[in-house]
Amino acid sequence: MKKNVKWAIVFGSVVAICVFVIIFGQLKSDKKGAEIYVDRKLYKAIDSIEDQETKSILIETENGWNRVCYGRGEIWVEEADCKNQVCVKHAKASFVGSSIICAPHKLVIKVVGGSGSGADAEV
Repeated sequence: MKKNVKWAIVFGSVVAICVFVIIFGQLKSDKKGAEIYVDRKLYKAIDSIEDQETKSILIETENGWNRVCYGRGEIWVEEADCKNQVCVKHAKASFVGSSIICAPHKLVIKVVGGSGSGADAEV
């Protein structure tokens, strides 16, 4: 009986490790993207923010302008012409679900999981 219990524990541990590796691998493989909203409307969906090269987008609206940069798994506001500069001072967003807001320009930047998965969501 003791041998059967040991083998059951070993087998259960191996199965648990395999399940963990499969689930963790799937979570890790999803690329991070971003969605940029202006006045609650989707302005631009970025499929991936994980490129090694930094890219930038100039967003000009009737409320003002923001230069949004992204790369290496992060997105941030590099420059803006708003008075308070809260969006520029904000830390770079890198986790799915994190966001950056520029209230004077009605701008919201959201990090999403893979290929702009939440494009239909309201802000």
